[in-house]
Amino acid sequence: MQAKISDALLENISVVQDEIILNGAPRSLRGKITLHNKNESIARVRSINLMAPDHADLESGLGAALRINSKLLPGETRVEHVSVSLTPDTPPGTYDTYVSIGGKNTKVKIVVQPTIAIEAEPKTFTFQGTAPDTIHTATITLTNIGNLPFQIPQITHVAPLDMDMLCRALGVGFRKNKDDGFTQTMDHITQNIKNNLPAWANASVAEAGQILSPGQSMLVHLNVTMPPESNAGNDYELLIRLWDIDLSLVIKSHVEPKKPKRNGQ
Repeated sequence: MQAKISDALLENISVVQDEIILNGAPRSLRGKITLHNKNESIARVRSINLMAPDHADLESGLGAALRINSKLLPGETRVEHVSVSLTPDTPPGTYDTYVSIGGKNTKVKIVVQPTIAIEAEPKTFTFQGTAPDTIHTATITLTNIGNLPFQIPQITHVAPLDMDMLCRALGVGFRKNKDDGFTQTMDHITQNIKNNLPAWANASVAEAGQILSPGQSMLVHLNVTMPPESNAGNDYELLIRLWDIDLSLVIKSHVEPKKPKRNGQ
């Protein structure tokens, strides 16, 4: 959709500069444009269509016109911010296209920056079973929404957080000796945490090293093994950093109740 003014008024809107430069990630290319209103009335320019580029890679992005949203008084010249959104997998590079307004073609240079962007779904997982050496597998859908190939990273270990242990350490530390000052109390708390802190949980990504192309999705399997010091009666939380994405794993204790003995057994 072209500028939100009549064709007659549009013919009297001109672009002052010889070239418009837009720079940024494919979905957020920004620049500036200088418009002049030769009409004798107020004109509002909301958007201007990009014309056919020299590069086929941009054809899918031409449905989104240059967004301007400018209100010009009669005879006014104004510098406005302008933006355009292309498909997220548009390859990095410099592309030449143009806009046609006021009977004149104006060059538009689009500089698409390299972008690594990954989406993960879901980001939160809940499992049962915190006994030592219990293995849990989180199945994640990773999607490359950038314009560069992405290599699935390896994760080797994560730190399990035991909130019960931390609360217990705080309670014991504050109650151990009520006459202790701040430093002594913190020493008690720190020593309790050191004595009871579980070791790292081993982790691995089955698909580590594989390449995820722009626009591609892949199922990724993250395996986490509870450490030997874990307590089957406690709950644990794990925060895992996968590239720039935080994944949360909540592992709840689950101990099967003992079956009552039958008479005579």
